Amino acid sequence: MNDKELSVIAVDDDAGVISFLKRAFGGAGAFAAFPAAEDFLASAELERCDMVFVDINIPGGQDGISLTRHIKSVAPQCDVVVITGDATLDNAMAAIKAGAYDFLTKPFSYDQLEAAVDRCVEKRAISSELKHIKAAQEELSAAYSQLKSSERMKEAFISVIGHELRTPLAKIMGGVQLLGDAREEDRPGLLDAVLSGARDLHETLESLMLYAETSKEPAPKNCSAVDLNQVAVSVAEELAQKAAAAGVTLTVTGTPGKAEVQGEPEWIRNAIKRLALNAVVFNKKGGRAELIVKDEPAYVSVTVADSGIGIPSELLSSIGNPFYQIAGYLTRKTGGLGLGLAIVKRVAEAHKGDDPVKSETGRGTEFTVRFGKAGGCAA
Repeated sequence: MNDKELSVIAVDDDAGVISFLKRAFGGAGAFAAFPAAEDFLASAELERCDMVFVDINIPGGQDGISLTRHIKSVAPQCDVVVITGDATLDNAMAAIKAGAYDFLTKPFSYDQLEAAVDRCVEKRAISSELKHIKAAQEELSAAYSQLKSSERMKEAFISVIGHELRTPLAKIMGGVQLLGDAREEDRPGLLDAVLSGARDLHETLESLMLYAETSKEPAPKNCSAVDLNQVAVSVAEELAQKAAAAGVTLTVTGTPGKAEVQGEPEWIRNAIKRLALNAVVFNKKGGRAELIVKDEPAYVSVTVADSGIGIPSELLSSIGNPFYQIAGYLTRKTGGLGLGLAIVKRVAEAHKGDDPVKSETGRGTEFTVRFGKAGGCAA
């Protein structure tokens, strides 16, 4: 009998049956016997129990059927075998309906007991194997979903890259082709178009290079002291013309003294610039955008708050996914790879920080990027 690892409990007021079961399960991992339902309910430890043998007619206020039902409700891992001297079809059906795994008729032989135990052990082994198979299937399903997600990301990458490269190239090539035959008074406008296309192309390539660099490197290589007050002012100055053209007021609120972290200066500046650029681009005419620097005990943070379109709450969890653009219908007007927030997230993580966001549709967004003071440069 395969009982060496089993924990077995018997509930029966028949001393002969209990004695027989004790001998039969002498090699079991554990065996306990109770003469009445009340003793079993008061003292039985079911957490590690594998099998319970229950007599249908036992003293203690509950019969074996109701006790079986109780056992399966509190310890579903226990397999219950109902034993009885009154072997009727009704009793057998009632036992099975209550959750019993098997049914033994008194008096039963050692061979009959062994057969019942072996069936139970085999069933438990099959059940365990099925759980492993199910877990393996779930892992395969998750891996397949991840693969499909990667394929969709690749398709999105190709589509977005194609658009973002073709658009500035069209400006450059169209302007260059027209310059040869253009009238002198038309040349400045054509040159502006060529330069605009070149700047857009440069920005696209810079985004790709920075995303690749922050993906490849777990921590910044070139670390130095970075004053986030200065970075915020520098970013605001760079974007001042774009903000004015969009009708957005862009301001900076610094913190007293220096707000220094140890980090990669270009990574940090790029992250803050991308948040500020979003605050300008996805705003409304007459709106505001503010860069707020705070010096906290463990972090220095930069919050970029705007009065723009906001982000629906159901989309907040997708922020930071590469090539994902929250407002797809708007980004067709503004362009962009959808890498900005992914870069911000990677830069924050590389500097032992994070990038929480608060937003309300139609009322604006607050992105806060926090940099650990030791950054990614700690030994």
